Amino acid sequence: MARKPRVEYPGGFYHVICRGNQRQTIFRGDPDRKYYLQRLETYRQRYGFTLYAYVLMSNHVHLLMETGEIPLSKIMQGLQFTYTRYFNRKYRKVGHLFQGRFKAILCDREAYLLELVRYLHLNPGRIRSPADPWRYRWSSHGAYLGKPGAVKVETSAVLGEFAKSVGQARRAYLGFMADGRGSGHQPDYYDVHDQRFLGDQRFVEKIDERIRTEREIKVPHPRASFSKLVHLTAEAYRVTERELVQIGRQRKLVKPRSMLVYVAREWAKASVKEIGRRLHRDPSVISRLYAAYASDRDHEKEARLTQQLRQ
Repeated sequence: MARKPRVEYPGGFYHVICRGNQRQTIFRGDPDRKYYLQRLETYRQRYGFTLYAYVLMSNHVHLLMETGEIPLSKIMQGLQFTYTRYFNRKYRKVGHLFQGRFKAILCDREAYLLELVRYLHLNPGRIRSPADPWRYRWSSHGAYLGKPGAVKVETSAVLGEFAKSVGQARRAYLGFMADGRGSGHQPDYYDVHDQRFLGDQRFVEKIDERIRTEREIKVPHPRASFSKLVHLTAEAYRVTERELVQIGRQRKLVKPRSMLVYVAREWAKASVKEIGRRLHRDPSVISRLYAAYASDRDHEKEARLTQQLRQ
């Protein structure tokens, strides 16, 4: 059966699996793994996706990630191309390193985030010659215990499910990991609906509705500078321009900032990096703000801004 096209949109939560072509080894030593993680972090910063977990095995990689504005296919194309180029040059190889098309399962984050993080982190213990997942260097398990690593991993979403205190949350996380250690391979995480989705019927219906909505023709908006959009967005939400761009996390500013990020990307064609610089925030935060607003847009305010820009 032919594979169906991937469903990609800002805020999509994916379990990505990349395998070596014909199951060949893709990491021959620690320098290779370090280089792969360096490239992963480079693309995380460039494209503003959120990484929740990863594990590098000898002939495959698992990534658990949430995209921002940049589609998953573009992220993975860059990551796999640059690593393949490095590998082939180093070992004097030619041709494909990775198996055709990477597998990407669009998952229900609320239902599966914790389970998938645990599943990835326990993966080293399931291989033919098992490694200790607690000591395995090439997964994001250490990040959940506060250890520095080559890639910035978003741990607060998972740890926050266990406890408010970071120390208590980490202890509870270790207990959660220990509870799953004997579970073995979990085929349910691969036996997905329509070859693409991991979630219940409501989740699939929600995705289907989103796909149909995003197929509609988009009305072009007028071009505008970032500073002009700051001014108009501040007026629309009755806040000051300074409040909108300054460092701080007031609840009343979440919606206006989200809208500002969205219109800056769509109307001013500003990059995630540029918006992050102007708003003093990490690109991954900018991507989440974009995704949050894109899923619940205020069309009335957008129409008002459009009218003001065209006057």
